[in-house]
Amino acid sequence: MKKRIIIATLIAVLLTIGGIILYLDPFKEETKPEIVEVKAIDNIGKFGYVLYENKTEVYKEYFNTLKDTLNQEVIDEKKYAELLAELFVIDFYTLNNKTSNTDIGGIEFIHKEAKDTFILAAKDTIYKYVESNVYGDRKQKLPEVATVTLKNITNEKFTGEKVSDDNCYKVEMTLTYKEDMGYPTTVTTTLVHGGEKLYIVEVK
Repeated sequence: MKKRIIIATLIAVLLTIGGIILYLDPFKEETKPEIVEVKAIDNIGKFGYVLYENKTEVYKEYFNTLKDTLNQEVIDEKKYAELLAELFVIDFYTLNNKTSNTDIGGIEFIHKEAKDTFILAAKDTIYKYVESNVYGDRKQKLPEVATVTLKNITNEKFTGEKVSDDNCYKVEMTLTYKEDMGYPTTVTTTLVHGGEKLYIVEVK
């Protein structure tokens, strides 16, 4: 009788240990939240500009206006420069739709010769403290641009180390946010020609 009790006790202990091991198994597959995927919903033909579903309504409105402008038989280049600059500041200074501090807004509008330096500067300043939202669970409060207003647009000469343009566009704008969190409200961008497209080379 004692032998049976001992055997039964041993079996119970082994089953308990087995259950604990299975529960703590480091190789056991864990269920992770789904990664948020951002899909493209529109584009502007040969210019290659892409609209993604996570952009704000303000950005989408300006994008549609840019699309109409660039689809004209004769493109109003001054209007093109204005809209590109406005799209850039809306996207760059809207942080609440970014997935991480490496998801820099407006990059597609930056000239290739300025892109690497610009990304590094953005990571060290405006985007430095943006928390990851890869799984869509971020609680951090971040800014969203509500309006952008053109102050002035002029043609000037631009001379840089790698890029020069005798007829660049300097676009001065003011911004407002859905909530004032101390982010820039006046921005000036410089745009240069690169084939049929315009690119931002300087942001102040």
